[in-house]
Amino acid sequence: MQLSKFGQIRSSASKSKGFTLLELLVVIAIIGVLAAVGIPAYQGYVADARDKDAQNTLQSIAVQQKSFYSEKFNYFTTTEDSDQSSTINSGLFESTSGPLPTTGGFYNYWIKNTSANEKATTFDAVAQQKGDTTKTFTINQDMVKTKVKSDGTAKDGW
Repeated sequence: MQLSKFGQIRSSASKSKGFTLLELLVVIAIIGVLAAVGIPAYQGYVADARDKDAQNTLQSIAVQQKSFYSEKFNYFTTTEDSDQSSTINSGLFESTSGPLPTTGGFYNYWIKNTSANEKATTFDAVAQQKGDTTKTFTINQDMVKTKVKSDGTAKDGW
């Protein structure tokens, strides 16, 4: 009788359910590899989406500038090198909640007068990433798009 109880205890212990330490380590290693590959790829997608949003906003500014010019015979401009989103929204789009984000945006926007005249006959609309002056997009009155590369040189097109 004693032997049969020992056999029952042994058989129930061998049938216990759960994971071994080795199995857990393998799963953790797989998750680590997936995270090492996935997180940088995701961050790249997020950065690209932010860039496209800034480029679309610049195109909206350029299109609205055409309408502004047809009414006033000059282009709307702002001060340079700082975020002028709310000024652009109110002055160009005549809206307090226009297309440019006034808080929490990832880019600073401004419109500079590139003509020699006080009243702008040419302009550059600029989007510059906050905290990274090497990431700058521009568009002008002729819809010519330029991207400033990380080495500071300008490249046509986005």
